[in-house]
Amino acid sequence: MSAPSRSSRIVWLVFAVTALALTGFWALRIINSLSASDQRALVPTTTVWGMHACIVAILGGLAGVYAVLAGILGRRHMLVALALLVGGWLACGLAPQTNRIFFDEHLYMQIGQTIAHTGRAETANYARVEYGQFEMYSAWVNKQPNGLPYLLSWLYRIFGVSDGVSHFLNRALVGLSAAALYLALTLIPWRLPTGSALAAGLLFVFTPLVMWWGHTVSVEPAAAATAVFAFFAACVHARLRDAETAQGRPAAGLLLAGATAFACYFRPESLLVFPLVAAVLWSTEDRFIEDESAWGGLSLALALVTPNLLHLWSVRGEDWGATDGRRFSVEFVGKNLHSNGGYFFDSAWFPVAGTLLALAGIGWLLARNRSAGLVVGLWFTLSWGIFVLFYAGGYYYGASSRYAVVSCAPVAVFMGIGLAALHGSFRQRPMIAGGLAAMVLINWAAAMHYVPTLSRESAEARADVDFVAKVAPTLPEGSLVISCDPCMWQVKSVNSTQLFVIENQMRNELRELVNQYPGGIYYHWDFWHGAEPDIARRSAALLEEVHATVFARTTSQSYKLGLFRIDTPEGIERFGGKVPPPPLREIFDMDGVIQCAHQPAPAAAPPSPPAKAP
Repeated sequence: MSAPSRSSRIVWLVFAVTALALTGFWALRIINSLSASDQRALVPTTTVWGMHACIVAILGGLAGVYAVLAGILGRRHMLVALALLVGGWLACGLAPQTNRIFFDEHLYMQIGQTIAHTGRAETANYARVEYGQFEMYSAWVNKQPNGLPYLLSWLYRIFGVSDGVSHFLNRALVGLSAAALYLALTLIPWRLPTGSALAAGLLFVFTPLVMWWGHTVSVEPAAAATAVFAFFAACVHARLRDAETAQGRPAAGLLLAGATAFACYFRPESLLVFPLVAAVLWSTEDRFIEDESAWGGLSLALALVTPNLLHLWSVRGEDWGATDGRRFSVEFVGKNLHSNGGYFFDSAWFPVAGTLLALAGIGWLLARNRSAGLVVGLWFTLSWGIFVLFYAGGYYYGASSRYAVVSCAPVAVFMGIGLAALHGSFRQRPMIAGGLAAMVLINWAAAMHYVPTLSRESAEARADVDFVAKVAPTLPEGSLVISCDPCMWQVKSVNSTQLFVIENQMRNELRELVNQYPGGIYYHWDFWHGAEPDIARRSAALLEEVHATVFARTTSQSYKLGLFRIDTPEGIERFGGKVPPPPLREIFDMDGVIQCAHQPAPAAAPPSPPAKAP
């Protein structure tokens, strides 16, 4: 394998460092000259363009190293990776296609819808979405990173917005994660037990929580997938280094930059992928500090992630739901550690057999390859340990079990190494190997009991989602729905808004609003009305004022859900405002014309008697 030329490495390093200097200067200027709200206003465009640049870097890097990688891997490894990709997608189909995080998943979907139509990463408080078109009236910048909506937007551009397309993405990403993990462990110049790569890929796919969350639209499977891809890019760079000079290829550095930066756009703590990548590069070459291509890759990665850093900086004042403002604290460690550590031993979501395999893998690494063990241990510590400090990071807390998905890849690596090591140890003792395999399979299958289930958590919110999906197609064209979560309606191609955006017009110019939406104005009595008494009280007063009529309703447990029509005669009389001149379509209404045509002609007046002569 020929070493990259000195000139190409220098050009690459100068380019990367220049990009970092320019983006750093831009970010500092923005931070010093603009308020937090003005900084946040830049997020919708800058983050999208930052992710565009990441994708260009990834594709360019892959194109540059593909021929070399194909020669190293060969057809067999490529076919195994393809089989893992397909197998991951199929395995997630064992879990029900659903939403598990109240309405966050629909928020991601709606932001993806906005990016697809406008190129801006923002959610719609009020938008018109009829006939496949999208018109934003009131936008809001979400505090969460925009990586998942960005990926969804590409699918929506091609296939349109739908639940099926949205849920397809995470299933595909689970398969891609397994394939990338397998290829990464195949390529990385670590000494590992034979079969570790395939075992890790398979065990990742069949980790119960991966399958369970892999058929949702939550961000955690995507965050795990992009972290695995960054790990893969680091392994590629390490494998393609020149053995004599320890210098990497600029193309591999470009892939490393794009993959590392792109992974940071999915969750706030995804920035911790940087130390993981640096650890991989260090563990595979003691002369890592001399690798100019690697430093160029990391420099360009920092440049590419700058828009996301600006996004996180602009929302630094958000409490992220913490009632006392403490998002991270050592005081949360005790309770979270009991929950998140117990995950590996209580058999609720994870098989104990998997824990034993992971411990076997840790033991093998401590004895045979401590540098590799340090890297995988660091990956696990960063991706699992960060949630122990988070106020809502405990798996017991609502739907927070999804946080475990972020750390499933390093756990799968530990398990894969442990399984491969045990297989090598007992390969000459088939009876013992068969017995151990049977115990592992039985325990693993038992731990998957919840994969085909929905769970009680957020059941009423899912009922609200199902209610919207059922009612949306029955609404007349040109309808407007007022909802606490307009994203649910907008992804169903129904015009929707939040009450606070349109309340002034609704209470003062309802007639004009009806002219804009001849299909009717509707109010959604949703999940939050059952959870928040203040919302229910205010909404009840509005519905009483307009004598609202029920369009549809349902019940879930003790929660009542409904859709009310509020442009009633009483509502128009109370809130109608000035009567606008009727449009031509009303003056020349077809029914009125027909009615006039069928009215009998007026009787002719009798002739007047002839005038008498004077």
